[in-house]
Amino acid sequence: MARKRSVVVAGGGVGGLAAAAGMAARGLDVTVLERAERIGTGGSGLVLQPNGVRAADALGARIGARIRASGRPGLPDEVRVLMDARGTVLAEEPVGAGSGGVPQIPVLRSALHRALLDEALAAGAAVVLATGVTGYTVRPGEVAVHLSDGGVTTCDALVGADGIHSAVRARMLDDGPPTYRGYTSVRGRTTGSALGQRGHVVNGRGIQLFVAPVGDDTLYWTAKITAPPGAWPALGPAGARLALLDALEGWYAPVVDLVRAADPGDVVVTDIHDRDPAPRWVDDRVALLGDAAHPMVPALGQGANLALEDAAVLAEALASSAPVADALAGYARERMERAAAVVLASRRQGALDQGADRAGEERRNAHMRSAGRKDADLADVVGWRPRPSRPGPGRAPAATTTVRPRKGATAMGAPHIVLISGSLRPGSTCDRVAEWCALRCAEQGASARVFTGTEIDFPAYRPGLAGRHAAVTGFLEELRAADGVVLVSPTYHATVSGLLKNALDYVNDIDGPVPYLQGRSIGTVAVGSAAQGAVSTLTTLRTIGHALRGWPTPVGVAVSRAPEQPAADGGEPAPDVERLTQMVSQVVWLGGKRAEDARPAVLGAVA
Repeated sequence: MARKRSVVVAGGGVGGLAAAAGMAARGLDVTVLERAERIGTGGSGLVLQPNGVRAADALGARIGARIRASGRPGLPDEVRVLMDARGTVLAEEPVGAGSGGVPQIPVLRSALHRALLDEALAAGAAVVLATGVTGYTVRPGEVAVHLSDGGVTTCDALVGADGIHSAVRARMLDDGPPTYRGYTSVRGRTTGSALGQRGHVVNGRGIQLFVAPVGDDTLYWTAKITAPPGAWPALGPAGARLALLDALEGWYAPVVDLVRAADPGDVVVTDIHDRDPAPRWVDDRVALLGDAAHPMVPALGQGANLALEDAAVLAEALASSAPVADALAGYARERMERAAAVVLASRRQGALDQGADRAGEERRNAHMRSAGRKDADLADVVGWRPRPSRPGPGRAPAATTTVRPRKGATAMGAPHIVLISGSLRPGSTCDRVAEWCALRCAEQGASARVFTGTEIDFPAYRPGLAGRHAAVTGFLEELRAADGVVLVSPTYHATVSGLLKNALDYVNDIDGPVPYLQGRSIGTVAVGSAAQGAVSTLTTLRTIGHALRGWPTPVGVAVSRAPEQPAADGGEPAPDVERLTQMVSQVVWLGGKRAEDARPAVLGAVA
């Protein structure tokens, strides 16, 4: 009988226990090392979004069922009330429909830990408490794991799921401490609130209070407070609750009573940190997972959800017959791009949420009124689905370079299209146009990757930046893989935005000083209402395409706003929609011919 593949998981949090449960259920020999003396005693609650629930189901049917039983699945017509500090309702956000029929599930963190721990143990995983991982050494055929008691244990693979201050990450990347993001959190739970079993988001200046029902007439709540680092944690749980009550003076009375009625023993105080996307997650037989890989601010509520996604992908990877290093490399390729995008989106949303001054407060509240929701459109985030099956024998999981599933297949090669939005404003019309075009690419069988202005606004371009800036490296890797490029730029000045030109200038970092997109089809879109500006912008975009030695034959399109998604009745499209669709079809067709011809996907200078 073949020896089981042995895996040590550093950390017994949500991600570590989920990975252990999934791997043990697939026949791996799993040991969890947790530095605390107990598991799951801290924190209040969290919301599992549809993507996290799907990940739990992918880990195992029993795991998904246990999580549903541990939390409070949203009702079909449930809404979350968005209000200001005085109790004025800004909007009612639908939260019960879920994504693809999968509900949100608010759950106490302790209940989620208990469910995952029980499933890991039932599947055969071992859990060792009061033992932390302090480092590791990769040896031929194994990993030596250094323990907090001075001992060493060996295994086939080490998973660093040891949180935002991960010792495994420190050993792998040595990238210093995480970054404080300007606000802290005070979290607790309350039973018998006048708010009832209904979710709320309450906005004040420099404070946002999130409330969710977890069943048994209990609400968990989180207050995010703009503050200097260390100030609130220094107060301790009881002192922080009293300070929060002072800060809420004059607020809507049931909200104040919610905090007043909380048990001080259940209150947790944590400064909010995150990290820039990591340049790598894997060191041979060692991989990072969850907060150790991608710590993020809680603004989008995706920390635990992405940890569950990581766990599902990792369990499948290590259960395959691929060599350990290959399996872990495939896991990282599949996860890194998505996690980086969610980290940056969470950071942007967190800055908006705080409303730290009067202008910021008004901007946040106005956004909620107009959008009818707390966050930006999360369809791409919560719509994640696991791969339908594990890789075949001897194959590592394939790399995933698209955030959208391919909806069809072309008769030719399946092209990869990179779309670049040149607007610096998150959620801009340019961003929405690029997303619309990406969906049309996917419908025609192409994979697509959108880069927005906030992603590619790197500080001060200079030669060699790609070797030191993970975001630049990711952008260039996408361009290397591209069969076609679509440039989307605003028309608020006569030439293409400096951001867009700088983004394309990063091609200088590929093998030489000459920008070079040899043979790739390039489509162009000018976004704005000024006709003359649109003409000038399209001309400049096409000039850039020629200068980069691309194939700028697709029609240039000028639009004043982002198109709506295709109507269900299949009615006649508007003229600008028809032109956009024609441009996308040309880019995809030409890109498909390039992919079919198997021309080398190499960017660089020629002598």
